[in-house]
Amino acid sequence: MKKIMLFAAAILTAGMVSAQVTYSIGYNNISWETNYAAGDHSFNGFTIGVDDNINLTGDLNVAVGVGMDFAFANFDHLLGDTKYKEFGLYVPVDFNYGFALGNNLKLSVFAGPTINLGLLSKETGDNDYEYNYYDKDFGRFDLLVGGGVWLDIQEQFRVKVGYKAGMLDSAKDDDLTRKTNVLSVSLGYIF
Repeated sequence: MKKIMLFAAAILTAGMVSAQVTYSIGYNNISWETNYAAGDHSFNGFTIGVDDNINLTGDLNVAVGVGMDFAFANFDHLLGDTKYKEFGLYVPVDFNYGFALGNNLKLSVFAGPTINLGLLSKETGDNDYEYNYYDKDFGRFDLLVGGGVWLDIQEQFRVKVGYKAGMLDSAKDDDLTRKTNVLSVSLGYIF
């Protein structure tokens, strides 16, 4: 994982001369598709990130970035009311192609993988218990693939909508499956 993060940092640094760096903040909805009795869950939260959109040729670019996502939920559980929170890091690599919509607007479509590293997945219940799912139940590493669109306004602001689907089963138990999907909407500032 250190090599991947170093590689992403090297790409970001190398592309700074001829790229558009965008800082963004937004809403995300993280959902789990599972096969166990507790069923599927959905968590709302927010994300912050930075990416560097590096020109490859013409209007074809690759946006490599790094970000953090936070998600929270309250739900009824077998053990009573439960509060859940999740925190992770992600590295998206989104290939994108832009279309000018006049002098001040540019629409881009993007697709690509995102490497996700879960740092905290904590559940706290009414009975004063705390549980970190990463301790034994779920893996921290995930690979998501998807895409979306963004709209650049006056080459200064970016509105972005995307969806990424988890490719890996993060459950460590052979009888369980869990895949993570992420819907995100963000507002960015382009430097």
